[in-house]
Order: sequence, then structure tokens, then C-alpha cells
Amino acid sequence: MKRKLLWIIGGIAVIIIIANQLDIGPYRPRFPIAQRTGVPYPYMTVEEENLFAEIRDIGLQRDLSRIDKVRHALLENHPAILIAASLALGRLGTKEAIDDLHALQARLASGSEVQPFIALALARIEAERDYPNVTDENQLQRKMKRFLQAAKVSVSQIHKGALWYAEQLKAKRYGWAPFEVQVLRQAAEIAADAYQRGVKDAFKIVGLNFSLDYVAQLKVRLAQMSKEQRISWLVDILSKKQVARMEEDYLMQALADEGEEASKAIIAKLKEMKLNHDKYHYVGFMLLFRTLTCIGDPDAIPVIQSFSNEPDWLGYYAEQAIKIMKEGRRTVRAVDY
Repeated sequence: MKRKLLWIIGGIAVIIIIANQLDIGPYRPRFPIAQRTGVPYPYMTVEEENLFAEIRDIGLQRDLSRIDKVRHALLENHPAILIAASLALGRLGTKEAIDDLHALQARLASGSEVQPFIALALARIEAERDYPNVTDENQLQRKMKRFLQAAKVSVSQIHKGALWYAEQLKAKRYGWAPFEVQVLRQAAEIAADAYQRGVKDAFKIVGLNFSLDYVAQLKVRLAQMSKEQRISWLVDILSKKQVARMEEDYLMQALADEGEEASKAIIAKLKEMKLNHDKYHYVGFMLLFRTLTCIGDPDAIPVIQSFSNEPDWLGYYAEQAIKIMKEGRRTVRAVDY
């Protein structure tokens, strides 16, 4: 009887090991899911907020000449700045930042919500270091394989994580997207880079279903447009919104990341909306005002100011945006975009 019990226990253990190897079974996140405690992030000073925005710019623009500013930002304490700096260093893909990221890993508690973003950055650096300029399908497949290996997640786990997160959002349980979803979003960026270099099937050949996550899908969609098309589409879709949800933060951030050209397009749209006020909900105005606070273009202040005497919420949101911009602050709507 005892031997039989041992055989049963051993058999179960073997099944578990095989299931783990084949990725069979429920979603098992690599990092603990960060739970919102209701305690907000510490208030940012104007200097911190502008550093936050600048760090994102450096990463998105792949500006290696300013990497020291990003590395130095890892010494900050604000979680959002640390996340932004980690993501920026991953995009820059330079090995000189690896020791800095490991030092940050050691400084923070193992359960810190910044830890997954450090791991994400380290994985991205490995992939960028080994395959910096992908120009064909084989290179892209090897780069993506390297990235997923470094991130220690499989395609199956990424898809399971994305499906799990989608269910959380449906139930209005908001919080950070889990690590596997963040990997999917970074993978969308890697594929987008290859697409821009002429790999036209970049989004199809990597074996990932980007449609499972709203943000990854947005990155894929925008990457296949020209800059002018992206700006036009984002301005139009935001102006027509009647409800502001979490998804709109990513739309605003994507538009703000287009820079001064986006500001000019928004200013022109707001002038047109003012003439056709009844066709638009105040939410559409608000979203465009907030996008302008991300860009920080002083030329936008007069057009926003023209709405400050409007009744109810429209005037309130105009005044709110003017205050931010006159203080010289640049806001960030989506930390993990």
C-alpha cells in the first residue's frame, strides 16, 4: 500500500513537471500581480514631472547621447520615474545600463511593482544588443526568440496573461498589466521597428496574437500608418469620445508622443470644434486639452484659454490644462506605453 502511494505521488509529480514544460494548465504569472492599495503615488514636483516626460522622450527617440540622464534617473525614488527610466533603457538597448538596472533590482523590495519593468528592460537590452537592426524575417524571428528567452516567458504564457488581464478589465479590476502583457507590448514595438525597416510581415511571423491586448494592438495599428495618418486618426478619434476610460490614456499618450506636429493638429481641431460646439461632447475637448499638457507646447495656451469661460465641465477642464501649462509642467498619461 505504501509503495502504491509512492507511485501515485511520483506519477503526479511527473505530470506536473511535464505540464510545466509543455505550458499546460492555468495562467502562472512570472511576477506577483501588483494589487492596487488605494494609496496614490507620491505627488511629483514640476521638476520630477518634466524629468519623467523627458526620460520617455529619450527612450522613444533612441537618443543615446542623453543616456546618462536616464541612468541617473534610476537613483530617483518615485516609482513612475523608475518605470519610465527602465523602459527607456530597454529601448536604448545599450549594455552599459545593465549594471545600473541590476543595482536598482537589488535596492528595491522583491515585491516592488517596478521589478517587472526592470526585468523587461534587461530582456529588451539583450535582444537589442544581439539584433540591433533587423532587416529581414529570419533576423526578426531570432530577435523575438532571444527577447522571450531573456524575459523567461513563452508565447503560451503571454497569451494566457493577456486573456487573464482582459477579464480583469471587463470586471473593472484595474491595475498594472501583468509582466506577460508588458512583454507582448514590447514585442509589438520590436515588430514595429522591423516593419519600419521593410519587414512587411513583421506582425504575422512572430507567432504572437497582438489583438489580445488593447495597447499592443494599438501599437501595431499605429506602426502601419505614416506620422501624418497617425496624428489625424488619433485627433479624430479622441475628439469624438463621450466617455473617458483607461484606454483613452493610451490614445492621448500615443498622440502626445508625435510631438509638435500633433500639437498643431490639435490646435486646428479645437478651433474647428469651437465653431461646431454642439457636435462634440465635453469629453472630447477634455481629452485634447490633456494631450496638449503632455506635449507642453506654449502655442497651445491661447486656444485652450478661449474655452475657459465656457460653462460647466468644459470651462473647468480648460482652466485645469492652462494651469498645468503655465506652471511649465509636462504630464504623462500612460506610464507603461
